Amino acid sequence: MNIQPAFNAGPSAGAVAISFPTQSGGTSPGGLDGVRADWNVRMNISHDTGFVGGAGRLLIHNLIADEKRELTLLLPAALSDRPGRLELATAEVCSAKPGISAAPGQSLPFRIEGARAIVNIPVLQLNDWVYIDLTWTGGFAQGGMSYPGAQVPVGDFHPQIAVQVTTDTGQLALGPVPSRYDVELGSDLGAVVRLENAELGGVESRPGPDGTMTMHEFKCYGTARIDALLAPPGTVA
Repeated sequence: MNIQPAFNAGPSAGAVAISFPTQSGGTSPGGLDGVRADWNVRMNISHDTGFVGGAGRLLIHNLIADEKRELTLLLPAALSDRPGRLELATAEVCSAKPGISAAPGQSLPFRIEGARAIVNIPVLQLNDWVYIDLTWTGGFAQGGMSYPGAQVPVGDFHPQIAVQVTTDTGQLALGPVPSRYDVELGSDLGAVVRLENAELGGVESRPGPDGTMTMHEFKCYGTARIDALLAPPGTVA
């Protein structure tokens, strides 16, 4: 399983290639301090308008004795060397383990530092868990012309769980870590999803309820990002 290299995610951060110990199934005790991360993601991406909108429900399960108080997210399209933009819009509690000081619908404050978002989460002790709902927006040049073959990298346009690391020179960097993604993606009618890793399985595509969109469902397990490209309408599947 390949881990993405660390990213320069802020004005003082360095960027080096770093790999973390991992396990299959989305759990990365070495890279994510014992926290398992599972996502249900719903996104809309339009070549016609260059619009991206997304919502994700994220399970955070603390698997070690240390308390967890914050969640770090990498916003890939916000990196200075990437075309496009990505902004975290909202974060709130969906549900939590009984006894935790967290109520459904409770808003979670967050701060933006360059291409990273730091979300304050309810304090999680060992074996505590919480579901968090996140929403985000983004965009790219109309038609996807900033990308080879106008194939938009879906993984650039959703938040990714990441850990902060310190390089040998003392600079800070972010290393995205594996998660489990169950994805529903809405696109312009006739657009095609191509999974970058054939081992991830297939894509089920169908017309949307109103006939103006194509809906795609697929999974990406054990990857740091949604490992897929969205090709424009007219592309041969």
